[in-house]
Amino acid sequence: MTATTQRLHGKTLVTDEEFKRFTLFLVRDMQEPEEHAAGIVDQALAYYGAVATHAGKPLMPSEAVDRGVHAILLHTREAEGLFTRIAGRFLHHSPHPERGGRPAASIADTMAAIEAAGYVVDEKYWAHVEGGVSQCDSDDGRPYGTV
Repeated sequence: MTATTQRLHGKTLVTDEEFKRFTLFLVRDMQEPEEHAAGIVDQALAYYGAVATHAGKPLMPSEAVDRGVHAILLHTREAEGLFTRIAGRFLHHSPHPERGGRPAASIADTMAAIEAAGYVVDEKYWAHVEGGVSQCDSDDGRPYGTV
């Protein structure tokens, strides 16, 4: 008999009210189509769930998931509470606008880390071009400005 692993959706990490707030912000303030907003926020939360437990190269969100990451970060009180619950500390987001930023895990590695952390990956929000370098990546516990 094969054991089946039940994966969680990212939205289980926050209250229904917080999830609705992040999703509505993504639609109204970031002009994300309503039919994609909930999925993007769910995947951004799953991404944070993986970041909280991942060791190794910083994880990087896809372009779509990064919009959800930003929507969550802009709600600073909720983000702080979420990060404290899942990681015991604030999880920083590290933009590298020069696009020559530090090496980060590939999108495929990030998706694998999300699954390894026990979350559902919805592949339609992870369309990507592999390159191994991210404009934005996750907190890796290093002081800002170090490589």
